[in-house]
Amino acid sequence: MSAKTLLCFFLSLASVISVVGQTNSKLTSISTASAVWESYDHYREPVIVNRFFKHSDIVPLMKKHAAAGLFREEVLGTSTQGRSIHHLTMGNGKTKVLLWSQMHGDESTATMALFDLFNFFAAKDQFDPLRKLMLDNLELHFVPMLNPDGAEVWQRRNALDIDINRDARNLATPEGRILTAIGKKLKPDFGFNLHDQSVYYTAGSTQHPATISFLAPAYNYEKDMNDVRTRATQLILTLNRALQQKAPGNVAKYDDEHDPRCFGDNFQGWGTSTILIESGGYGGDPEKQYIRKLNFLALVTALEAIAKKSYAVENLSTYEAIPENSRFLYDLVLRNVSMERAGQTYVSNLGINRAQIKKADLRSVYFRGSIDEIGDMDRQFGYEDRDVRSLSFTPAKVKLMTKKEWEALKPDDEIGLIKQGFLFVKWTDEKSPSGLVEKHLLNLTNNEEIPTKIPAPGQHANFLLTKNGTPVIAVVNGFLVDLEKKGTELANTIGY
Repeated sequence: MSAKTLLCFFLSLASVISVVGQTNSKLTSISTASAVWESYDHYREPVIVNRFFKHSDIVPLMKKHAAAGLFREEVLGTSTQGRSIHHLTMGNGKTKVLLWSQMHGDESTATMALFDLFNFFAAKDQFDPLRKLMLDNLELHFVPMLNPDGAEVWQRRNALDIDINRDARNLATPEGRILTAIGKKLKPDFGFNLHDQSVYYTAGSTQHPATISFLAPAYNYEKDMNDVRTRATQLILTLNRALQQKAPGNVAKYDDEHDPRCFGDNFQGWGTSTILIESGGYGGDPEKQYIRKLNFLALVTALEAIAKKSYAVENLSTYEAIPENSRFLYDLVLRNVSMERAGQTYVSNLGINRAQIKKADLRSVYFRGSIDEIGDMDRQFGYEDRDVRSLSFTPAKVKLMTKKEWEALKPDDEIGLIKQGFLFVKWTDEKSPSGLVEKHLLNLTNNEEIPTKIPAPGQHANFLLTKNGTPVIAVVNGFLVDLEKKGTELANTIGY
């Protein structure tokens, strides 16, 4: 064999080894994080059981971990209403990572995952080598719940009614000034801007909810790709691969139009490789507990990839394959409904959504269903999607009874009334309350007029689907009740 042939052989072998090494580097982070995923229940923070926790719920958790020596804690300042905003630090590595969550007060999914992550770091188990890798190579900084005033009343904006994420230039809010100060002081290498998005977003034009959406924000209007933004994009590719294993088809990317008011765009411009993570919807997960777990997986995967620098082998060209956020989802889609209006009979589709309304305790919500779309919905989908061909839209009736009679109704009694065509009850002896009605299948009304007479956008979603005049399906406050099945339960009905 000639020297030239030998040289070509060894160069080819080196190339193969390099490719295999890069592939193994990608897969190792994902497989390790996947193993952590299987142990997630050991790390899930039990104090946080739903989305509606408050500042007073998480401060003791931070104090507990700080007292145990998990991280160093300091108060960066206070919110508009005087609630403390905390900065937590752990690790002794050279690469600085800053993660901030809940700058929109009603976007709490990632905050839940951060407290699960703290429990992961506090644990002693088979993943000790992974923790050591992260803490030896990274200096981790956390600002959980940047907008505690918004969280207190479950609203997006802060107590000044300013969107903190649109305050990066004006810095009119104390919360925005705090985030800017810590960012410029630390000059982190990586940043994670953790949010929630609409549950009606889809991954492209598919029926899959955009359960997690990513973005490496643009730092200028030209959307240039410098080294800083490139690193963020490469890390997103690693995260996408990990999440596709647990939520296949449910990952998207956010629109990257530059907005100079936004913190992510500014952090990217300041030299921090910034990743936006948006938590959307997932079927059967209204409290976002599975999505919480996906956030946990994303964070573990990201920190390992940064510690190993394994993200650097990602090919940027594959970023375009991640579908963009679109909006094609409804809570309920009914297809091929036979309807009548103005003397005309026609067949069309109905899209129904259920608005979430805060309860008085500000720790839960109730629902109000409405018809949001009617027409061609070939490209729209429902979390619940039903072809009701041969069934006809039929307005419901109002049942008159006393308050005492209504209170005595059992579920089977109410199903019996629904089968007779009633979806509303009017008390004959006193006025009924408006708003939330719990533990009933029938709505309340103070009018004998039917609230939903015709199918039209904006109408309350309360009607029957009948066959030859017999109710087969009822839509009660936007929830589908199949009258041929037993065991019907509704989140709530409404007093009109």
